[in-house]
Amino acid sequence: MSDAPIAILDVGSNSIRLLLWDGSDDFGPKGERITTVTGLRRGAGADGTIASDALNRLDVCVESYAARMRAAGVSRGVALGTSAVRDAPNRDAVAEIIGARLGLALTVISGTVEARLSYAGARLTVHDDGPVIVLDVGGGSTEVVRGEGSSPTGAVSLQMGAVRSTEDYLFSDPPTQDQLANLREDAEVAIAAAIATCGGAAPIVAVSGTASTLAAIDIGRYDPKRVHGHVLTRGAVEEMLSWMSGLAVADRGSIPGLEPARAPVIVAGAMIVAAAMSAAGADALRVSERDLLDGAVSFSPTLVGPVGIDGPIVTPLNELV
Repeated sequence: MSDAPIAILDVGSNSIRLLLWDGSDDFGPKGERITTVTGLRRGAGADGTIASDALNRLDVCVESYAARMRAAGVSRGVALGTSAVRDAPNRDAVAEIIGARLGLALTVISGTVEARLSYAGARLTVHDDGPVIVLDVGGGSTEVVRGEGSSPTGAVSLQMGAVRSTEDYLFSDPPTQDQLANLREDAEVAIAAAIATCGGAAPIVAVSGTASTLAAIDIGRYDPKRVHGHVLTRGAVEEMLSWMSGLAVADRGSIPGLEPARAPVIVAGAMIVAAAMSAAGADALRVSERDLLDGAVSFSPTLVGPVGIDGPIVTPLNELV
C-alpha cells in the first residue's frame, strides 16, 4: 500500500461514513473516520425510490468528503452502497453523485455481503475463536451473522432497520404503546428466526450507529475509545428504550450521547437491539466500533481501485455481490 490513505466509503441508509485507511496495527485498520447522518432512506417512496431532498443531502455530504480526500492525497478508494441503495429504483442517481464528486464507481453490495463485511470488522473486537453473533442494525436493514473465528457460518439480512421501522411502525410522535408493541413482536420473531437459521444463539457483538449511540447514551457522551468494547446490559437497553420512547423527537435531541440527527430513529433502532437480545436470550452484548468499513479493508485487493480523474474507474466487487 502507498503512503497515501485509501478511501473506504459506506453509503448507508441513515449515515454516510468514510474511512481514510492509512495502515493497520494489532487493533485493525487505522485512519481518520468521518460519519454524517444524511437520512438517505428518509422519505423514500413505497418502492424504495430515494427522495430528491435526500439526494441533495448526500451531494452536500460527499462534496465535503471529496475536499477531505483531496487534502489527504487520496488516489484509491471504493464506495459501497447498502440497503437504501439496493432497494432504490433510482440508485443510478446515487451512483452519479458519488462518481461526480468522488470519482468512484458505486458498488452495490447484497445483504449477504454486507453481513460478511460487518462480521469481518466486528471480529476484530473478539479475542478468541468462539462462536459469536454480529448484529448490525442499519437504517434500512438489520444483518444477523453467526460464526466462529474468522469465518461466518450463517448470515441473514432482514428488511428491518432504524429508519425503515420508524416509517413502517412508529407513526406517532412519541409513538404509542401499540406501535411499540407491534414493532417489538415482529422484530423478535424475525430475529429469532434469523438466529435459528444461522445456527443458534451465541454472545452478541453489535456494530453500527444504533449500537454505538446506545453505548454513548449509557456512558453519557460519545467517546469512541470508551464506546468500543462497551458492554450494554439488557436492562440498560430496556431502560433507555422505556424513557426515550416517551419523549417527542424534539426532546430526544438533548439526550447526552445522542446525536440530534439520530433522534427520529433511535427508538426503533433500540427496539430492534432489545428484540435481538430477547430473541438470543442475551443478558448483555458488546459494542464494536469495528464494522463494515474495517471488514472492507480485509477485502481491499478486490475492492479498491483508483480514483478517476475523468470519471469513476473502480472495478466493482463482482465476486461478492
